Amino acid sequence: MSTVDELKMRVAATAAQTNDALVRLRAVGQSFDEALNALRFTAVGSVHPALVDAVVKLEQARERILEAHTLATAAIADANAWRSTA
Repeated sequence: MSTVDELKMRVAATAAQTNDALVRLRAVGQSFDEALNALRFTAVGSVHPALVDAVVKLEQARERILEAHTLATAAIADANAWRSTA
């Protein structure tokens, strides 16, 4: 059976791993922002449904990335809160 200190170390490692993933996720988010801006600029004046759908879907993808970032950040905070109280 693991000790509390061992569990805290594992949780800390998981939080660090999640933080590393957040760094990469931010980079992905920036790439999506750039792609979205380019697509919006390209689509100016277009009312073609496929192009409008592409913009909407890319916006949704970016929103999901923001949601994932928010959830992962909250998970790190919760894990760290557990480590400080356990």
